[in-house]
Amino acid sequence: MKIELNDTEITHILDALTGRINDLTDTLAMAGDPEIEDEIAALEELSFDLFESLHRDDDFAGSAEATGLAFVQAGIDAREEVKASSMAAERRNERLMKGTVTGMISNDPIDW
Repeated sequence: MKIELNDTEITHILDALTGRINDLTDTLAMAGDPEIEDEIAALEELSFDLFESLHRDDDFAGSAEATGLAFVQAGIDAREEVKASSMAAERRNERLMKGTVTGMISNDPIDW
């Protein structure tokens, strides 16, 4: 079964669930019944699911793999940006320009 709800309706349902959970929690404090604990857990799970559906971005059409790749690429870009602006990079570039640091040493036998 599928029910279409707007944001206001979901908010009202969440408020009602919160009220019922609070009532059951008060009852549980007095009675200590395990069935009430189970009902509270089920209502909290439903509340979390509704909250998630209310705040979820349904316009996202990408896959988990594409999201992961974008995340990794963002990390690579950020690291390169930090490396480019670091003091060590500036010192290394200065030494390379002055000739105090040799360039890349090749492991090619022709260069031996």
